[in-house]
Amino acid sequence: MFWRRRSEADFSEELKAHLQLEIDRLLAEGRDEDQAYRSARRNLGNLQGANERFYEANRLVWLEQFWNDVRHAIRRLRKAPVFAISTVLTIALGIGATTSIFTLVHAVVFRSLAVRNPNELYRAGKKTHCCEWGGITQSEEFSIFSTDLYRYLRDHTNGFSELAGFQAGEAFLGVKRHDTREPAKSEAGEFVSGNYFAMFGVNAFAGRTLIPGDYKDGASPVAVMSYRTWQVNYGLDPAVIGGIFNINLKPFTIVGITPPSFFGDSLRQVPPDFFIPIADEPLVQGDSSISRRPDAHWLDLIGRLQPGARASEVEAHMRVVLHQWMQSHAGDMSANERAEIPKQMLYLSPGGAGITSMREQYEHWLNILMTVSSFVLLIVCANVANLMLVRGMEQRQQTSLSMALGARSMRLVRQALTECVLLSLLGGLGGVAVAFGGTRLILHYAFNELPGFGSIPISAAPSIPVLLFAFAVSLITGIVFGIAPAWMATRVDPIEALRGANRSTKRAGSLPRKVFVILQAALALVLLSASGLLTATLRKLENQDFGFQVERRMVLSIDPLLAGYRAEQLTGLYRRLRASLGGIPGVSSVALALYSPQSGDNWNEGIRVDGHPAPGPNEDILSTWDRVTPGFFETIGNPILRGRPITEADTATSRRVAVINQAFAKRFFKGEDPIGKHFGRFAFGPREFEVAGIAKDARILPYELEKPIKPFFFAAESQSSVFPKAEDTFSDLRSHFLHNIVVLMKPGAVLTEAAARHAVAAVDPDLPLNLMLSMDEQVAGVFVQQRLIARLTSLFGVLALLLASIGLYGVTSYNAGSRTMEIGVRMALGANRGNVLTLILRGAFALIGIGLLVGLPLAVSAGWVLGNQLYGINPHDPMVIGIAIATLGFSGFVAALVPALRATSVSPIQALRTE
Repeated sequence: MFWRRRSEADFSEELKAHLQLEIDRLLAEGRDEDQAYRSARRNLGNLQGANERFYEANRLVWLEQFWNDVRHAIRRLRKAPVFAISTVLTIALGIGATTSIFTLVHAVVFRSLAVRNPNELYRAGKKTHCCEWGGITQSEEFSIFSTDLYRYLRDHTNGFSELAGFQAGEAFLGVKRHDTREPAKSEAGEFVSGNYFAMFGVNAFAGRTLIPGDYKDGASPVAVMSYRTWQVNYGLDPAVIGGIFNINLKPFTIVGITPPSFFGDSLRQVPPDFFIPIADEPLVQGDSSISRRPDAHWLDLIGRLQPGARASEVEAHMRVVLHQWMQSHAGDMSANERAEIPKQMLYLSPGGAGITSMREQYEHWLNILMTVSSFVLLIVCANVANLMLVRGMEQRQQTSLSMALGARSMRLVRQALTECVLLSLLGGLGGVAVAFGGTRLILHYAFNELPGFGSIPISAAPSIPVLLFAFAVSLITGIVFGIAPAWMATRVDPIEALRGANRSTKRAGSLPRKVFVILQAALALVLLSASGLLTATLRKLENQDFGFQVERRMVLSIDPLLAGYRAEQLTGLYRRLRASLGGIPGVSSVALALYSPQSGDNWNEGIRVDGHPAPGPNEDILSTWDRVTPGFFETIGNPILRGRPITEADTATSRRVAVINQAFAKRFFKGEDPIGKHFGRFAFGPREFEVAGIAKDARILPYELEKPIKPFFFAAESQSSVFPKAEDTFSDLRSHFLHNIVVLMKPGAVLTEAAARHAVAAVDPDLPLNLMLSMDEQVAGVFVQQRLIARLTSLFGVLALLLASIGLYGVTSYNAGSRTMEIGVRMALGANRGNVLTLILRGAFALIGIGLLVGLPLAVSAGWVLGNQLYGINPHDPMVIGIAIATLGFSGFVAALVPALRATSVSPIQALRTE
């Protein structure tokens, strides 16, 4: 019928029956009762062993032993609450710091998009570009595409079940509900192809997503809203679905809401609020539309491979199709561009994580932080291992007694390891809580510290991979810091249990404890010197001479396209904005620019100088440029060194002028006086602009701050150029849509956001104010990454210093306690308190000194690794390393002084009685 496991009692009774049968047989042979019993026991063998084997055969012995070890470890830890709590908190700090950084690493580097089968997705290109690439050809590889090229690749490439295109970067839109008087709000938008959601396998949370029919020219304008925008801005109002919204003054029907987990095709600081068909880009962008220009590359591409298709074969086919398309546009290309056609390359790369621009931006820094947090974790391991060693030494006599009574060494090792792992797992649970708070803090400093940053889709809540990481780190940490104490548990002599005293055990285990302290000191020195270098770099970057002033300046961000302005209306709009904002009490001056200093973008052009020979093929002729209104240089505090700035006299009918910087004059007018000379953008010719003035070199661009300032020129907003080619004229028209307003306040005056919005709305209520911040905040935003890394590295450095000091304190205190009798003898023989203090401190500083010797080359190596990230700082700066050494030395002195002073206060009589 059914098999039933026999009980131990049944088996024992059966053994007894066999024993009795054997006794009866021997008695029948004439043996006496005592002989029969002994012979029967001898014939049947070890009955107790048989019982034990039966017991083990019917149980998971290892599990039961493990559970017994856990119960025993819990009982031992309950008897030492101070030790257990301090150990768990120490581990929680180390694991929490490491897990918080891993949370960011996982979200930015490893996390896939929340879409169907992300492993089937491949993107065209390895590099990322924002936001537009002009010209038919591209250097190195094709990774950004025009609308025309996207359609050609989609229709002629085999191997993709879907190939979708979407805007590289984001477009800010002026959005408001139809038939309402509320002012337009600035929202982030993205233009996507009709198969965008189908390619990702994303269904609408409500309503529907975009379909290929929405992509066709002439289709009714529709858009899809993100769930976050629906929730935050419209309170999950169901009337939004099917409702009409004015986007850049054009009516759009909201046909659906994206799922809550879908944040778009890439991890961005400002996720899209609205997804709009590419076909509606001309309707939304007006004069700045680029979707119909074959030489305006502005789309990223991601496709889903067909079942059985191989990425390498599809990649080879796409290269052929790319060259076919380029040959069809050879007539629109210059001779140099046509010569580049055979060199054009296209690669496919995994697209499951989407467009990885933020990964490229943050990956290096996150790797540095992961290394730093790993150092902290090593220090934690060394510190806890020291605590466990001291605990093992204190229980050495008990361990000796256990071995004298027959305990096996392996069982003692297992028990010690169980206690270590249990402490580590408890610390890991606390570390998850620390990681949650730490991640939220890092996200705040990294992405939300400045106004204008969107709700980045990174959650501080621990995900399954993060929890698994925390568990794995906890388990490994427990094993790492438990190996030495477990090994020490077996290095005892059972005879010590019989001595009744512990004189022979006091110095046991001192070498491992000293090694751990040396390791902590060395790693702490590395972290302190690294944090010092990064902090010095940050201060150097923030305190450099930018060439303009930041005090009392405010920056307002607008986009005339959002209110439907055309190019010919812009000069009048800017004049009215300057007058309206200038009328606010406390405003000193107002100026507009295409991009204000450190705002984050720029335009580049090749330069021709009148009277100079044509540049060679490898000659650097690029210059960055900006369009500005009168008063710009005075408002930003950028002095004119020679000539004059852009003024009200520079109108559409006057001669076209430009102000150049010193680097421009040095690069293009070597040994000449540039004032009155002519130059032009390469597409127009060498007499486009007359140099009216030379401005002091200023760091207008927010990158390459470690390099010399590049050539830069400023053109008047009111003046336009007529280009030989229509596409060049179109590009020039787009440059008149200025984005930034700089406001200079009088001393003591403050510009409120309400006053600024009112002044802008007085000019045009449909023109949204996208952003308002001080120039200080705008410049500070450039250094968000560097500030985050410097802060976190400094925090880890302080934590490492604290842990190393605690470790030194523990070892010094234990050593001083173990030498109580020796100290008593010395003092009885005439040694004073100063001699004892020197004795204890000498031993502590010997450990610190060795740690510094070990850590110094590591600190130098850390500076070498950080070399590319240091601006104006010597990677091996002796001042920084010297301060780190002094800080570690002083901290070690304080940590050792307390137990040393306590040791000197012991009475010699009391010391002699301790043993």
